[in-house]
Amino acid sequence: MEFAYLWLEQMLEVRTTWPWTLMFGFLMPLAMVFGLSRIGTAPAGPENMLFITSGAAVFALATEGIATLAQRIGHLKSQGQMLYYASLPIGKASFVAALVCARLVLVAPGLLTPVLAAKYLFGADVVLSPVLLLVLPLAALALAALGLTIGSLIDDVELTVVVTNLLVFVLLLASPVLMPPESLPAPLRLIGVLLPPTYAADGLRLSLAGDLGTDLLVDLLVLTAMAAAGLAAAARWLRWRTA
Repeated sequence: MEFAYLWLEQMLEVRTTWPWTLMFGFLMPLAMVFGLSRIGTAPAGPENMLFITSGAAVFALATEGIATLAQRIGHLKSQGQMLYYASLPIGKASFVAALVCARLVLVAPGLLTPVLAAKYLFGADVVLSPVLLLVLPLAALALAALGLTIGSLIDDVELTVVVTNLLVFVLLLASPVLMPPESLPAPLRLIGVLLPPTYAADGLRLSLAGDLGTDLLVDLLVLTAMAAAGLAAAARWLRWRTA
């Protein structure tokens, strides 16, 4: 029951900004699919469209799940609002889960828009498999857990903003999210193996391609493990007091 109350409270916190968040989640992935698919002399081929579509979805996830959530935690701590939650009869696990689940609702358009746009607006040969209903929430949860962990570890809000914005662009431009792993140097491929966006993007690509084999199962298991580890770490390291 405490989770339900906390989730409603977090949704009320964004009641004045949610239209802008949803608009960003709709327009930004749509623009990415359109723009990236036409860079060069001809529209992107089927394989490239899979990378563009999955990359646009992961970019929306990273922006809302990593950057926005980490910065939200930073603001709560800087304004002393964590003391308010400390005074309530709630556990850190419920508080962490409510924060993450509230953000999952807002990020949904950013997940679905690039997939639907690629198929119906740009004619990409993507498969709308029921497995996406498992891949998308797990990917969102894993990235949100990473953002929550960053916000729990860093107390300075300005530093949190710098770190998360830098991390989002590094994850997308220097990891196998928008490009094949073989196009990256070995050190970047190794770093990508350690980060959830790599598995989120790969899981989305395999699902959209209709490849429901062992590789997809591995992606799902890794995302589940990373999400669980991130939530556990955030619940452990999140402090009600900053001093």
